[in-house]
Amino acid sequence: MSKQVLLINITRMGDLVQMGTLLQRLQYEWPGAAVDLVVDQRFAPIAKLLPHLRHIIEYDFHRLVDESRAQTKDVVTLYREMTGWAAPLIEARYDRVVNLTFNRRSGLLASYVGAKEIRGIAAPKDGDVAIHNPWMAYLTDVHSQRQFNHFNLVDIYALGGSGTGPFAPLSLDISPDTAQWARDFFAPYGGQRMPWTAVQVGASDPMKAWRPELFGQTLAALSRQTPLGYVFIGTESERKAIETAQMAYRQAGGRGPLCDAVGRTTLPQLAAVLAQCRLLLTNDTGPMHLAVGVGTPVIDLSVGHVDFRETGPYGPGHWIVQPDMGCAPCGFDQVCLHHACKDRLVPDQIAALCLHVLNGGAFPEKLTGIKIYRSRVDEDGLGSTELHAGREDPTVSWYGRFWRRFWFEQFTGRPSLVPMVSEPPPDWKESMALLDRLMPLAARLVSRAEELVRLTARRPLPISTLQQMQLEESGERQTVVALSLQSPATASLAVALVRDTHNDDGHELTGMAECRLATYRRWRKRLHTVAAGFRSFNTAQGFAPRGTTVAIPMARIG
Repeated sequence: MSKQVLLINITRMGDLVQMGTLLQRLQYEWPGAAVDLVVDQRFAPIAKLLPHLRHIIEYDFHRLVDESRAQTKDVVTLYREMTGWAAPLIEARYDRVVNLTFNRRSGLLASYVGAKEIRGIAAPKDGDVAIHNPWMAYLTDVHSQRQFNHFNLVDIYALGGSGTGPFAPLSLDISPDTAQWARDFFAPYGGQRMPWTAVQVGASDPMKAWRPELFGQTLAALSRQTPLGYVFIGTESERKAIETAQMAYRQAGGRGPLCDAVGRTTLPQLAAVLAQCRLLLTNDTGPMHLAVGVGTPVIDLSVGHVDFRETGPYGPGHWIVQPDMGCAPCGFDQVCLHHACKDRLVPDQIAALCLHVLNGGAFPEKLTGIKIYRSRVDEDGLGSTELHAGREDPTVSWYGRFWRRFWFEQFTGRPSLVPMVSEPPPDWKESMALLDRLMPLAARLVSRAEELVRLTARRPLPISTLQQMQLEESGERQTVVALSLQSPATASLAVALVRDTHNDDGHELTGMAECRLATYRRWRKRLHTVAAGFRSFNTAQGFAPRGTTVAIPMARIG
């Protein structure tokens, strides 16, 4: 009998499309696996475009949340309705549940359905929330160390929900009828005789939307260099911003025809429209992932709190423009009063990049205030990017590459094929001093945890001694975390330590103490691995010569 997998993904449209690689990877892991998907009914039409799905199971989770907040129904009634709907899922006896929605509600559902294996957030009846699978746990760490994260969400989904395997691009299946609808849609505007560029002016969050008037000026500049038509996509809620862009286009002397698809398409029809276009110029949005899924090149304008390495276009052939600012991308909880990053993107420069992508024109020169990246596939078969214009902070760049190899090897137990870092980090001496300072503190924490395990096993419990020991252990942990967060050589480990500390799923006092001990041992082992790698840069003659490959010891699982 083939394996059965249940996926839970009930948040955003883009997240569904980004599951495409996971769906293919599951077939690589378990050929012929039967994969079902739980999805919010608003996005069920997109789910139907995904390959390798047996059943799409819809539920109005949006209504559940609204009614819960409005208290139109009591909580007991609401969740009784949901559990009644979910009861048949228990009978399916899934081999694996992969929960890609990181909240307590989805965790309750994952635990309620049950499976031999749960990956992602689970919330058993006792109310505790635990994250199963190291990749899924890593995903919760990204927001605090995002400048050093080089894993796209697509790959985290695939690695966490399945495992390693060959590169698998995102893909959507458009029906012949829907494809014909899109061709008919363009017919009044010149049809296939006119090359079309799609334009997504709006975004779900104004913080991650470029200024609409700058979109219009960009299209006008592009229209003076090559014959193009422009189709505007989006929802009716974005109408005002789209009209602003169209007005700016006309005022700047735009020459190509404008086509308005705003609010006129279903989600499958939108995907088909994008498939007819030669390019999508966009903010970081759900339609961006639709374009990737149908093979249309994307230019992603990555502004605000968007980090393209997390959610940018996946796979080869796409471009990303990021403002060259020390605060870019800003944090999710940051309130920005100036949005100056948006003004770093200059219409003439963006138009030149569009021309390069569309017609193979010269790559734009004399760029100022921006960085341009091109998406690619790296040596491990994961989505990646490479810098084509601009300058990266050397410390951020070094540690981004270092942690990319480290965490891949840590979680997979396999050596990474990505080239090893060949030079020491700019802050090598400071980092080594901190690592040397942390070593004895790590040993002391492990010793404390071992003593706590012994104390919790004694009968009767030595309550006062146990309380004092727990207090001392907590204080020492806070000290090492505070120290570790001071350096990019150790901050990523500290973030993982804090998360693992709160992710203990042990039961009873001794079980909890044993989980805490395992957490500290794992952190100490990772610390030693990093320290050994850093020491390898220091030879008898000083630093290894520039260009010399230095073998960073592989971090093992555990």
